[in-house]
Amino acid sequence: MQLPKSWSDIDVYTFKEIRSISTDNGEWTRDIETLAIIMDVSTDSLDDCDITDLTTQMKSINFLNSEPSKNFKNNIENYIFKPFEQLTCGEFIDLEYYFSNDYIKHISHIAAIVYKKHKTDEWHNLVYEPYTYNPNNRSEEFDNVCVNDIYGIIPSYLNFRKTFLEKYMLLFEDDPGPEDEDKNTPLSKEDQEHKSAVKWGWERLIYSLCNEDLTKFEQATNLPLILAFNMLSMKKDLNL
Repeated sequence: MQLPKSWSDIDVYTFKEIRSISTDNGEWTRDIETLAIIMDVSTDSLDDCDITDLTTQMKSINFLNSEPSKNFKNNIENYIFKPFEQLTCGEFIDLEYYFSNDYIKHISHIAAIVYKKHKTDEWHNLVYEPYTYNPNNRSEEFDNVCVNDIYGIIPSYLNFRKTFLEKYMLLFEDDPGPEDEDKNTPLSKEDQEHKSAVKWGWERLIYSLCNEDLTKFEQATNLPLILAFNMLSMKKDLNL
């Protein structure tokens, strides 16, 4: 069997399998499991192989120790990438869930959120489909694409998220509790960002956007993300 020469020969499903391999049992066991995945065979079938041959094969796929391309395709089959700045609140909340629960494992779900069906309206404006579908039902479509085509959305989103949290940091801040007041060591900027993001539960966010009327939940989650956070910032500044 001809082994892959680069990430261009690896699909998303295989990438996720490789990245899920545990290193607890040592590097050699990890290498055997990696080869088994690449060759689509059982690990038992490699037990009788010559160690020198296996070592040579592992060296030939050394690219697996690097990251896939940080560039990503704007179009994947019938879908087009929706810029992060144009996300809705609902899309952002779901992305935050997948990123906080192993984004490599959920890269197909993430792609299912940010890649949209689309059309052009009568004024030639690009219109994205509404987020009314379940990404679970669409994620398998992205398992079959080359990992180089979509991996770049991971570092791109992390950069967007960092900038977003920094911009709206004051919105996330609360008055310190008794435990916080007693601490003499100030939190680092990174720790403060993490603490703020955890403290700001999405239920609370939606509740505020709904003006405490949960019958407007769907309307709130469909609001443009930037608009919603600008409005929340205004409400905080004006004590509304």
